[in-house]
Amino acid sequence: MNKRVNRIKVHHETRYEYETDLSYAIQRIYLTPRQLKGVRIISWKIKSNFDCFSQVDSLGNELHLLVMSKPSKTLNIEITGLVDMYKGRTRFGERQSSQDKKKEMFHYLFKKFTDLTMPNKEIYELAHGTFRAKDQVNSLLLIAEAIEERIEYTKGATGVKTTAVEAWEQKAGVCQDHAHIMLSAVRAIGIPARYVSGYLQGESDASQATHAWVEVWLGKWIGIDVTNKKLVDEKFLSLAIGTDYLSIAPIRGVRQGGGNEHMYVKVSVSE
Repeated sequence: MNKRVNRIKVHHETRYEYETDLSYAIQRIYLTPRQLKGVRIISWKIKSNFDCFSQVDSLGNELHLLVMSKPSKTLNIEITGLVDMYKGRTRFGERQSSQDKKKEMFHYLFKKFTDLTMPNKEIYELAHGTFRAKDQVNSLLLIAEAIEERIEYTKGATGVKTTAVEAWEQKAGVCQDHAHIMLSAVRAIGIPARYVSGYLQGESDASQATHAWVEVWLGKWIGIDVTNKKLVDEKFLSLAIGTDYLSIAPIRGVRQGGGNEHMYVKVSVSE
């Protein structure tokens, strides 16, 4: 193996079990790596007990639509993949030209607050009191550090619809809450910032689930992982970009029937 390359192996299983047969279900799946410079996808497969249809969304993310075609008490999604990440970078750039006119529209989109990323007075003051235009990256890392120190990583403390302010006030959350507060702070400064969903290799908690971080536009996209207070490197595999968690949730959908639902998830992100 080339020492300049970090290889990431992913195995991700999600299984839904229901009391009675589902009559209908559709799931939107964002679990395919983005096509970026410095990233080589050796193999990547999505398997399910129902049909999956691939398409590309307006932000360039590959998504799959899973459509249930017959009654069932189970719904299975399995991801297996192998990806090479080239070392020595703190970001991995899009393949399209940096002069793409669409970028201006996207930057405007990523400046706008969403319901999940609205700031309160404390977040606003943290952002404006810490950010320094002459030392942008280091001051953003200081903001990330302040957020991580306040928000104790606590599984189960928040849900998928928890807002940045709610997580801030209860001082507990997970990586998506860290990312939402960071987005809230950076957008409060007037800088474009976007939510990133992906996998992180090597961290005990993050390698057992999907992870979340942010990318900030400083003439180029710079990835910052608030949970680990560091810049993104070759151990981070990006799956999708969006305005917040709900815009690119790894798996999200609707169903009819089935009664009570039980979900089982198993994720391995290794070398």
